[in-house]
Amino acid sequence: MDYRFTEEEEAFRKEVRGFLQEVLPPDWLGVDQDMNSQNEFEEVYQLGLKIRRRLGAKGWLEISWPKEYGGQGASMSKQLILEEELYYLGVPGYDQPTFGVCGPIIVQLGTEEQKRRFVLPVARGEVKWAVGMSEPGAGSDFASLQLRAEEDKDCFILNGQKAWQSGCHMSDWCMLYARTDPDLPKNRGISTFLVDLKSPGITMRRVVFMSGVPAANEVFYENVRVPKENLLGEKNGGWRVATLSFALDRFCGFQEILRGKRDFEWLVQYCQETHANGQPLARDPLIRNRLAEMAMEIEVGCNLGHRLSWMATRDMDVATESCQLKVLGASVLQHLANQGMQIFGIYGQLDEKSKWARLKGRIKHMYLGSPGWSIGGGTSEVSKNFVAAVGLGLPRV
Repeated sequence: MDYRFTEEEEAFRKEVRGFLQEVLPPDWLGVDQDMNSQNEFEEVYQLGLKIRRRLGAKGWLEISWPKEYGGQGASMSKQLILEEELYYLGVPGYDQPTFGVCGPIIVQLGTEEQKRRFVLPVARGEVKWAVGMSEPGAGSDFASLQLRAEEDKDCFILNGQKAWQSGCHMSDWCMLYARTDPDLPKNRGISTFLVDLKSPGITMRRVVFMSGVPAANEVFYENVRVPKENLLGEKNGGWRVATLSFALDRFCGFQEILRGKRDFEWLVQYCQETHANGQPLARDPLIRNRLAEMAMEIEVGCNLGHRLSWMATRDMDVATESCQLKVLGASVLQHLANQGMQIFGIYGQLDEKSKWARLKGRIKHMYLGSPGWSIGGGTSEVSKNFVAAVGLGLPRV
């Protein structure tokens, strides 16, 4: 197993870094910190929109896709390099639902007509997608969803509710899962639809997270008509689509590790530059121990992420490893937020509005948002159960 990149690939990394230095503000701390209020959320979205379109113009958004679908037919290694740099810097505009889940799924499972219609706009950075899975009574137990899709002459009619749809209010389309046959076993009566979020009958209600980020939505579907040609895969075949979505979404564990890596570097720098009792915090044995422990966790996460990517480029089954990384990524960020809060002390409770805030209040918002990292995208408990049953061969419970 060799994770080293070629000279050509490292030259591409240098090119990506130069591009990001050009498009990001000089004082950029990352998308998470800058989405603490409604106004900042809108400003970051507009910045992300510009960056996304410029990435699309360069053919980088889905660089590993075939050229006929807007990519460059490049290696998965280049795709990995691009994503490493984007997530390390917390670049807005490159979101997991659009480029990590919906686009790749349509490429793999969509009809030729669907690929021509939906994939090229994704590669050009012209559209943003959301994923409609969770419901008030169907979170980790995804197969219990109740949103109905009743077949009509030329369409399906949707009625029901989705919850926790991140970024849906700023999205153009949604990959939505609905129940098409209530008489079949619950995991076999589900279908997947490509839904225009401007369709009549769709209403949204914003959900503000404890961290202050107004990023999610409750979405209500009332007699929403979806053309039959927007059925993705077979009718009642949504479980297959969902399984692929789960596998792709669990790559986000690597993204969390990369974001945490940059925050950790800032924390180390803070400890080196900040003095207490006449000496740098970095000389405190307890703080040094905590930072060393975090460094090891992040290094393990990065190595697991590279191993996962290496396996994926060779078409190996990565389901178990991606679940492991999903759990680890959430754990690392939660640990980092907790350690940062302890090191900052009372300063960690201040947000960016205070002149005494450290790192523009990033630790506070990170700490408040940390409980959700082991819930969103599938709970850590579900991932651990999968690792136990599939990875270790333990009996299912």
